[in-house]
Amino acid sequence: MIPNIKKELVVNAAQQTCFEAFTQKMDTWWPRTHHVGKCPMTEMVLEAGQGGRWYSKHEDGSEVNVGIILAWNPYDLLLLNWQIDANFQYDPSITTEVEVKFIAEGDRTRVFMEHKDLERLGEGGKAIDSMDEGWGMILNLYKNVVEQ
Repeated sequence: MIPNIKKELVVNAAQQTCFEAFTQKMDTWWPRTHHVGKCPMTEMVLEAGQGGRWYSKHEDGSEVNVGIILAWNPYDLLLLNWQIDANFQYDPSITTEVEVKFIAEGDRTRVFMEHKDLERLGEGGKAIDSMDEGWGMILNLYKNVVEQ
């Protein structure tokens, strides 16, 4: 069994601000280098609400799915379905979960992210080896944008 990836950070911003930055402003902090499209990414989109799509837009006009929103509980919890396989390709048959909790601590927020069920990504590929580091980098970019 592959262990879950867990990341935790304290953001110097209110819980509501942190949730909204994660859900409504993902394009401002998601790195342009991290996508599964065939050409450069122009936008990362997270549609609001349970059942909303998570996808990227690209220079050629294409849209590439990442997953869907499984739970949307402002301002406490976001649960995303990650449907990218171990070779960084979209696969609608894959279901791994990215759970993000936003825990108010006065005027700061503890953000806890856990990527679960990684064994479902399939064998091979570079995803598992680089995902832990990748999530750390992405969440630091998120924190920097929120705190600006």
